[in-house]
Amino acid sequence: MKSELRQWVRAGIVSVCTMALACPEMTICAEDLDSMESQSLDLKDELDSINGEILKIGDEIAEIEVDIDEVNVKIEKNQEQLAIARVSEKRQYEDMKLRIQYIYENEGESWLGMIFSAQSLADFVNKVDFVQTLNEYDRNMIHELKTLRENIEIEEERLSEQQQLYAKMEKELNVKKKELSAKAEETSTDLDLLGDKIQRLKEEKAAQEALAAAKAAQEEKAAQEAREKEEAEKAASAGGTTGNGNASKPSTSQPSGGGYVYPSGPGQLNPTVGVVYFNGHKETYYSQRVLPGYGLNIPGRHVASDGTIRDANGYLCLASSDYPKGTVVETSLGTGVVYDSGCASGTIDIYTDW
Repeated sequence: MKSELRQWVRAGIVSVCTMALACPEMTICAEDLDSMESQSLDLKDELDSINGEILKIGDEIAEIEVDIDEVNVKIEKNQEQLAIARVSEKRQYEDMKLRIQYIYENEGESWLGMIFSAQSLADFVNKVDFVQTLNEYDRNMIHELKTLRENIEIEEERLSEQQQLYAKMEKELNVKKKELSAKAEETSTDLDLLGDKIQRLKEEKAAQEALAAAKAAQEEKAAQEAREKEEAEKAASAGGTTGNGNASKPSTSQPSGGGYVYPSGPGQLNPTVGVVYFNGHKETYYSQRVLPGYGLNIPGRHVASDGTIRDANGYLCLASSDYPKGTVVETSLGTGVVYDSGCASGTIDIYTDW
């Protein structure tokens, strides 16, 4: 078990070192990370601003398209009115020509003949007034129709200019929208690349921290093993060892209860609480004191300060009929390794000196 742990740690160190060679800037990850995250926030703000401007331009384009549609409708209506005005003007002109033609061609009668044919002064005045009124009516009608046509043509020209202006504005806005969309895509790409780099830096930083934690844990484990080894040597000095290499029975001069600091947490096994249920199994303990020769010959076996029997790696020594030997199992007293069998199914026995 100890050799496997060392192999695992060694593999982790090799992996991290390989990452360090592949990423020379790894040693400055912590310094760059805050700066890059700040840059990422700036890019996000810039992207939000660009997208907001794109939406605004889209609204403006939609409004212009509505205005263009309205102008097109007005132009179409104006063209209809212009066509009607032109027809009316032409018809009025033709009617006037017909009247003049009729007067000059009807049996030689003329305006002067009609006037001088008056029977009285009043009749003369009436006929002169009639001729003047008719001529004035024709002139006024032609003038009004011409003015109407000209006004319609002016309005048509104004609408056409407005239509061209709207089309130009729409074209410019579409160009600006296209430029902003390209800028937004570029900013989004930069943001994704920066996000990927930030993620790599975080992973590298996490790897560094994991390596430091593994190193600290290894050092702590080595210190714990040294302490337990020292305690085991003290216990061996006090009680001696048997010829077969098993731990010897504690001295009868040992204080009542073995002098151990028994586990006392809730749900933990101890001499007083002999049965607990933990992690889906029932836990009991069996004492090496009742076994011939103090039981199994486990490499590095020693008695911990709480009176449990542990192996060279500090793991609890367990017996179980449900797990193969060598299986690591979590118990109420910590991590253990199965070294023996023979207990009931669903039960795990913890080897102790109680």
